[in-house]
Amino acid sequence: MFHKKRKLRRKTQSNKLRKLVSNLAIGVISLIVLGFVISGIDQLFFNTGIDTEFPDLSTLITQTTYEKKTGHKIEVEVLNGCGIPKLALMYTHYLRSEGIDVEAYKNADNSNYIETKILQHRGEIERALELANIMMIDKNKIIQDKDENLMFDLTLILGKDYVNLLSYSNALNYQPPY
Repeated sequence: MFHKKRKLRRKTQSNKLRKLVSNLAIGVISLIVLGFVISGIDQLFFNTGIDTEFPDLSTLITQTTYEKKTGHKIEVEVLNGCGIPKLALMYTHYLRSEGIDVEAYKNADNSNYIETKILQHRGEIERALELANIMMIDKNKIIQDKDENLMFDLTLILGKDYVNLLSYSNALNYQPPY
């Protein structure tokens, strides 16, 4: 009989402990829910808001003179045609800083291009002339290669004469650090 009373006491003590833990958990959860409700009411009815002025992004994005005139961003593909590692990436960063939308950069079909040239695929010749002006290359290096199906207006192929380009010193500022 004494043994049964001891088991009964243990059961009631463990039941009390379980009830205490569950009551504490319910209390903590209730406080969290109450905090969310108060925060929601505060946001809905009493929020004065934080007045922030977002900058006009159009002033932060560089535009070429062609884009300022026409509203069309010149879309270019840059190809490394001389095999110098990261050259197309360096010129990609440079051209983007000048307002050109570089859609892709990669190696050309071979690394034997002697001269840098611009292939015009679509749009007016003024797009190619603007790129030639930024690259500081002769306008005679523009080649008509009409293909309206391409997703870019022009292709810039960097040849082995890249060191002699007047834009090369500007592009060096965009050389990847690695």
